[in-house]
Amino acid sequence: MSSVTIIDIPSFTPQYESDKSYGYKDANGKRLLELLYKTTNGYCMYCYCKIDIDNKKFGQLEHAIEKDFCKKKLSECVPNIGLACPKCNQSFKNSGLTKKDKNNKIKGIFTHKQIENFEKTVCSNSVKCTKECREYKIIKRVYLQKRNIILQPMGVTVKGHSYNIQYNLLTLTFEPSDTVAYTDAEKEFIREHISKFNLNDSIYRTREILKFCEDIINGDRYLRKGKYNNYIVDLFVDKLENLDEEARIKLCSTIYMIGKSKRII
Repeated sequence: MSSVTIIDIPSFTPQYESDKSYGYKDANGKRLLELLYKTTNGYCMYCYCKIDIDNKKFGQLEHAIEKDFCKKKLSECVPNIGLACPKCNQSFKNSGLTKKDKNNKIKGIFTHKQIENFEKTVCSNSVKCTKECREYKIIKRVYLQKRNIILQPMGVTVKGHSYNIQYNLLTLTFEPSDTVAYTDAEKEFIREHISKFNLNDSIYRTREILKFCEDIINGDRYLRKGKYNNYIVDLFVDKLENLDEEARIKLCSTIYMIGKSKRII
Protein backbone atom coordinates (compact mmCIF):
# COMPACT_ATOMS: atom_id res chain seq x y z
CA MET A 1 0.00 0.00 0.00
CA SER A 2 1.27 3.43 -0.91
CA SER A 3 2.15 5.89 1.80
CA VAL A 4 -0.55 8.38 2.72
CA THR A 5 1.67 11.07 1.22
CA ILE A 6 1.75 9.43 -2.21
CA ILE A 7 -1.30 9.64 -4.46
CA ASP A 8 -1.41 6.97 -7.14
CA ILE A 9 -3.17 8.23 -10.25
CA PRO A 10 -5.27 5.41 -11.73
CA SER A 11 -5.69 4.82 -15.43
CA PHE A 12 -8.77 6.15 -17.18
CA THR A 13 -10.33 3.01 -18.64
CA PRO A 14 -13.56 3.56 -20.62
CA GLN A 15 -16.19 0.84 -20.26
CA TYR A 16 -17.44 0.71 -23.83
CA GLU A 17 -20.81 -0.98 -24.36
CA SER A 18 -20.79 -3.66 -27.04
CA ASP A 19 -24.22 -2.75 -28.37
CA LYS A 20 -23.30 0.90 -28.94
CA SER A 21 -21.18 2.62 -31.57
CA TYR A 22 -18.67 5.36 -30.89
CA GLY A 23 -16.57 7.78 -32.91
CA TYR A 24 -15.43 11.36 -33.31
CA LYS A 25 -18.27 13.02 -35.18
CA ASP A 26 -22.03 13.37 -34.95
CA ALA A 27 -24.05 11.02 -32.72
CA ASN A 28 -21.16 8.58 -32.22
CA GLY A 29 -18.92 11.44 -31.12
CA LYS A 30 -21.52 12.72 -28.68
CA ARG A 31 -21.93 9.24 -27.24
CA LEU A 32 -18.17 8.82 -26.83
CA LEU A 33 -17.85 12.26 -25.22
CA GLU A 34 -20.50 11.34 -22.66
CA LEU A 35 -18.74 8.05 -21.90
CA LEU A 36 -15.35 9.70 -21.45
CA TYR A 37 -16.83 12.32 -19.14
CA LYS A 38 -18.27 9.50 -17.06
CA THR A 39 -14.92 7.67 -17.15
CA THR A 40 -12.93 10.67 -15.91
CA ASN A 41 -15.57 12.20 -13.62
CA GLY A 42 -15.17 15.37 -15.63
CA TYR A 43 -11.38 15.80 -15.54
CA CYS A 44 -8.76 16.13 -18.29
CA MET A 45 -6.94 12.87 -18.95
CA TYR A 46 -3.61 14.69 -19.24
CA CYS A 47 -3.45 17.50 -16.66
CA TYR A 48 -6.32 16.34 -14.42
CA CYS A 49 -8.00 19.76 -14.32
CA LYS A 50 -11.79 19.94 -14.08
CA ILE A 51 -13.51 20.31 -17.47
CA ASP A 52 -17.06 20.34 -16.15
CA ILE A 53 -17.68 23.53 -14.19
CA ASP A 54 -21.06 25.03 -13.29
CA ASN A 55 -22.83 22.66 -15.71
CA LYS A 56 -20.60 23.83 -18.53
CA LYS A 57 -18.54 21.14 -20.24
CA PHE A 58 -15.54 22.36 -22.23
CA GLY A 59 -13.55 19.15 -22.64
CA GLN A 60 -12.63 18.07 -26.15
CA LEU A 61 -12.32 14.72 -27.86
CA GLU A 62 -8.59 14.34 -28.46
CA HIS A 63 -6.73 12.02 -30.82
CA ALA A 64 -3.88 10.18 -29.11
CA ILE A 65 -2.02 9.84 -32.41
CA GLU A 66 -2.91 13.04 -34.23
CA LYS A 67 -5.54 12.35 -36.89
CA ASP A 68 -3.68 14.46 -39.46
CA PHE A 69 -1.16 11.64 -39.83
CA CYS A 70 -3.87 9.51 -41.42
CA LYS A 71 -7.35 11.02 -41.31
CA LYS A 72 -8.84 8.10 -43.17
CA LYS A 73 -7.98 5.69 -40.36
CA LEU A 74 -7.35 7.70 -37.21
CA SER A 75 -10.22 10.18 -37.17
CA GLU A 76 -12.86 7.66 -36.11
CA CYS A 77 -10.58 5.13 -34.38
CA VAL A 78 -12.25 4.75 -30.98
CA PRO A 79 -9.20 3.53 -28.98
CA ASN A 80 -7.34 6.54 -30.35
CA ILE A 81 -9.77 9.08 -28.89
CA GLY A 82 -9.48 10.46 -25.36
CA LEU A 83 -10.74 13.49 -23.45
CA ALA A 84 -8.66 16.59 -22.77
CA CYS A 85 -8.96 20.23 -21.81
CA PRO A 86 -8.42 22.75 -24.65
CA LYS A 87 -4.96 23.71 -23.37
CA CYS A 88 -3.65 20.15 -23.40
CA ASN A 89 -5.36 19.27 -26.67
CA GLN A 90 -4.51 22.36 -28.70
CA SER A 91 -1.23 23.49 -27.16
CA PHE A 92 0.76 21.30 -24.79
CA LYS A 93 0.38 18.00 -26.67
CA ASN A 94 1.15 19.62 -30.03
CA SER A 95 4.37 21.25 -28.90
CA GLY A 96 7.34 19.71 -30.67
CA LEU A 97 5.45 18.55 -33.74
CA THR A 98 7.04 19.64 -37.00
CA LYS A 99 5.19 21.53 -39.69
CA LYS A 100 2.96 19.85 -42.23
CA ASP A 101 4.18 18.83 -45.67
CA LYS A 102 2.63 19.71 -49.04
CA ASN A 103 -0.02 17.02 -48.48
CA ASN A 104 -1.03 18.68 -45.19
CA LYS A 105 0.41 15.84 -43.13
CA ILE A 106 2.60 16.31 -40.05
CA LYS A 107 6.26 15.54 -40.70
CA GLY A 108 8.89 13.86 -38.59
CA ILE A 109 7.16 10.86 -37.00
CA PHE A 110 6.23 8.29 -39.63
CA THR A 111 7.72 7.43 -42.97
CA HIS A 112 5.53 7.57 -46.04
CA LYS A 113 5.71 3.78 -46.24
CA GLN A 114 4.51 3.32 -42.65
CA ILE A 115 1.47 5.49 -43.24
CA GLU A 116 0.81 3.82 -46.57
CA ASN A 117 0.84 0.39 -44.94
CA PHE A 118 -1.48 1.57 -42.17
CA GLU A 119 -3.91 3.07 -44.70
CA LYS A 120 -4.15 -0.27 -46.48
CA THR A 121 -5.45 -2.06 -43.38
CA VAL A 122 -9.17 -2.62 -43.21
CA CYS A 123 -11.22 -2.01 -40.07
CA SER A 124 -14.15 -4.41 -40.15
CA ASN A 125 -16.27 -2.02 -38.10
CA SER A 126 -14.41 0.98 -36.73
CA VAL A 127 -17.34 2.36 -34.71
CA LYS A 128 -17.58 -0.94 -32.83
CA CYS A 129 -13.82 -1.43 -32.47
CA THR A 130 -12.86 -0.55 -28.92
CA LYS A 131 -9.49 -2.32 -28.66
CA GLU A 132 -6.17 -1.48 -30.22
CA CYS A 133 -5.75 -3.64 -33.30
CA ARG A 134 -2.40 -5.06 -34.41
CA GLU A 135 -1.92 -2.39 -37.09
CA TYR A 136 -2.67 0.42 -34.67
CA LYS A 137 -0.22 -0.99 -32.13
CA ILE A 138 2.49 -0.97 -34.78
CA ILE A 139 2.17 2.74 -35.56
CA LYS A 140 1.66 3.55 -31.88
CA ARG A 141 4.99 1.86 -31.13
CA VAL A 142 6.67 3.98 -33.80
CA TYR A 143 5.00 7.13 -32.48
CA LEU A 144 6.19 6.47 -28.92
CA GLN A 145 9.77 6.14 -30.13
CA LYS A 146 9.58 9.78 -31.21
CA ARG A 147 7.23 11.28 -28.61
CA ASN A 148 7.28 10.51 -24.89
CA ILE A 149 3.58 10.82 -24.15
CA ILE A 150 1.34 8.51 -22.14
CA LEU A 151 -1.36 8.42 -24.78
CA GLN A 152 -4.97 8.38 -23.65
CA PRO A 153 -7.26 6.60 -23.11
CA MET A 154 -5.33 3.35 -23.60
CA GLY A 155 -2.13 4.48 -21.92
CA VAL A 156 1.28 2.95 -22.55
CA THR A 157 2.14 -0.62 -21.58
CA VAL A 158 5.63 -2.04 -22.09
CA LYS A 159 6.73 -5.55 -21.15
CA GLY A 160 3.57 -6.15 -19.16
CA HIS A 161 3.57 -3.01 -17.04
CA SER A 162 1.87 0.34 -17.54
CA TYR A 163 3.48 3.75 -17.38
CA ASN A 164 1.86 5.40 -14.35
CA ILE A 165 2.19 8.69 -12.53
CA GLN A 166 1.91 9.52 -8.85
CA TYR A 167 1.60 12.78 -6.93
CA ASN A 168 3.97 13.33 -4.02
CA LEU A 169 2.30 15.40 -1.30
CA LEU A 170 5.61 16.12 0.45
CA THR A 171 7.19 17.67 -2.64
CA LEU A 172 3.93 18.74 -4.32
CA THR A 173 5.13 17.27 -7.59
CA PHE A 174 4.07 14.67 -10.11
CA GLU A 175 6.58 11.88 -10.64
CA PRO A 176 6.90 8.34 -12.05
CA SER A 177 5.00 5.83 -9.94
CA ASP A 178 7.14 3.90 -7.47
CA THR A 179 4.81 0.88 -7.63
CA VAL A 180 6.75 -0.39 -10.66
CA ALA A 181 10.51 -0.93 -10.96
CA TYR A 182 10.90 1.22 -14.07
CA THR A 183 14.19 1.38 -15.91
CA ASP A 184 15.96 4.74 -16.11
CA ALA A 185 14.71 5.11 -19.69
CA GLU A 186 11.14 4.41 -18.66
CA LYS A 187 11.35 6.92 -15.82
CA GLU A 188 12.67 9.50 -18.27
CA PHE A 189 9.77 8.79 -20.62
CA ILE A 190 7.28 9.46 -17.82
CA ARG A 191 9.16 12.58 -16.68
CA GLU A 192 9.06 13.96 -20.21
CA HIS A 193 5.31 13.36 -20.33
CA ILE A 194 4.97 15.25 -17.04
CA SER A 195 7.07 18.08 -18.45
CA LYS A 196 5.15 18.25 -21.74
CA PHE A 197 1.89 18.86 -19.92
CA ASN A 198 3.53 21.28 -17.47
CA LEU A 199 2.31 19.34 -14.45
CA ASN A 200 5.14 20.67 -12.25
CA ASP A 201 5.49 24.01 -13.99
CA SER A 202 5.60 27.07 -11.72
CA ILE A 203 2.80 28.71 -13.70
CA TYR A 204 0.55 25.82 -14.70
CA ARG A 205 0.92 23.46 -11.72
CA THR A 206 -2.24 22.78 -9.74
CA ARG A 207 -2.76 24.62 -6.46
CA GLU A 208 -6.09 23.00 -5.69
CA ILE A 209 -4.60 20.56 -3.17
CA LEU A 210 -3.39 23.55 -1.14
CA LYS A 211 -6.79 25.24 -1.31
CA PHE A 212 -8.31 22.04 -0.01
CA CYS A 213 -5.77 21.81 2.82
CA GLU A 214 -6.38 25.42 3.78
CA ASP A 215 -10.12 24.76 4.01
CA ILE A 216 -9.53 21.72 6.24
CA ILE A 217 -7.24 23.76 8.50
CA ASN A 218 -9.88 26.51 8.71
CA GLY A 219 -12.56 24.14 9.91
CA ASP A 220 -14.14 22.55 6.84
CA ARG A 221 -14.65 18.96 7.94
CA TYR A 222 -16.52 17.70 4.90
CA LEU A 223 -14.53 15.55 2.48
CA ARG A 224 -16.30 16.49 -0.73
CA LYS A 225 -15.30 15.23 -4.14
CA GLY A 226 -15.86 17.43 -7.15
CA LYS A 227 -15.64 20.70 -5.21
CA TYR A 228 -12.12 21.50 -6.33
CA ASN A 229 -10.79 21.91 -9.83
CA ASN A 230 -8.32 19.04 -9.99
CA TYR A 231 -8.66 15.26 -9.84
CA ILE A 232 -5.78 15.05 -7.37
CA VAL A 233 -8.01 16.44 -4.62
CA ASP A 234 -10.63 13.73 -5.17
CA LEU A 235 -7.91 11.10 -4.87
CA PHE A 236 -6.57 12.77 -1.72
CA VAL A 237 -10.05 12.69 -0.21
CA ASP A 238 -10.04 8.91 -0.64
CA LYS A 239 -6.88 8.72 1.48
CA LEU A 240 -8.16 11.05 4.18
CA GLU A 241 -11.28 8.96 4.71
CA ASN A 242 -9.05 6.41 6.45
CA LEU A 243 -7.71 8.99 8.94
CA ASP A 244 -9.33 10.53 12.00
CA GLU A 245 -9.95 14.27 12.17
CA GLU A 246 -6.79 15.08 14.13
CA ALA A 247 -4.60 13.19 11.66
CA ARG A 248 -6.30 14.89 8.71
CA ILE A 249 -5.65 18.36 10.09
CA LYS A 250 -2.05 17.48 10.93
CA LEU A 251 -1.36 16.13 7.45
CA CYS A 252 -3.08 19.05 5.71
CA SER A 253 -1.15 21.53 7.88
CA THR A 254 2.13 19.87 6.88
CA ILE A 255 1.24 19.96 3.19
CA TYR A 256 0.12 23.58 3.42
CA MET A 257 3.36 24.65 5.10
CA ILE A 258 5.35 22.86 2.39
CA GLY A 259 3.38 24.81 -0.20
CA LYS A 260 4.19 28.08 1.53
CA SER A 261 7.87 27.20 1.85
CA LYS A 262 8.00 26.45 -1.89
CA ARG A 263 6.09 29.68 -2.57
CA ILE A 264 3.43 27.77 -4.48
CA ILE A 265 0.81 29.81 -2.59
